[in-house]
Amino acid sequence: MKLSEKTLELNICAQVSQHVGSSSRLLWFGLTQKQEARAGFDACTKLGGRLLIFQFKASNRVLRSRDRVFMAPHNQLLALRHRAGSHRRSIFYAFPLVGTTAELRANSDLVSQTWLVDVTTLSSVGAPTKSDGSLRKNNCHNVYVKPGKAVFHSDPVIVEATDFRALIQQGFPGADGINWTFEGRFEPFWEFAREFSAGARGLVLW
Repeated sequence: MKLSEKTLELNICAQVSQHVGSSSRLLWFGLTQKQEARAGFDACTKLGGRLLIFQFKASNRVLRSRDRVFMAPHNQLLALRHRAGSHRRSIFYAFPLVGTTAELRANSDLVSQTWLVDVTTLSSVGAPTKSDGSLRKNNCHNVYVKPGKAVFHSDPVIVEATDFRALIQQGFPGADGINWTFEGRFEPFWEFAREFSAGARGLVLW
């Protein structure tokens, strides 16, 4: 059975918190419900923390090359890229290389199988097109992911995929946080949060 974005998001976030333990202070919060998003944003402001965003994806489609194929809406990518600006390691796509209950049963350590792509590395990704050059009707990119690498199509753009476990163990180095771009105002943040799908999560580091 295929695992949903929401299922993967909830379990990966729980495992991240377990891996970190008491060494770092983390606060996860949802982005799709306004009340929860407000509580998380306010907590970040009061704690003086850094806000990171993760858009989790799900896929049970694996090619013969062992690349797993995900879908990324172009409009969403543009919105995330615009908001991230030059703030590195603040907004990520999270690609778990686990997509079914059978795969989860074989290896339940989701964090070690999740690879992150920093949105700021996607500046050269254009609109998704078909082989004849026309725009794809679903306006989504196919993203081929394997350990260490992600390829955004249609005109392929190859970017580094970061090991989620390594990022945690290193203490999220170089993560600027995007909360500063909202200047403490929730409403602009809420407008931005609505660009995300169900499998999205905010993380406050302080």
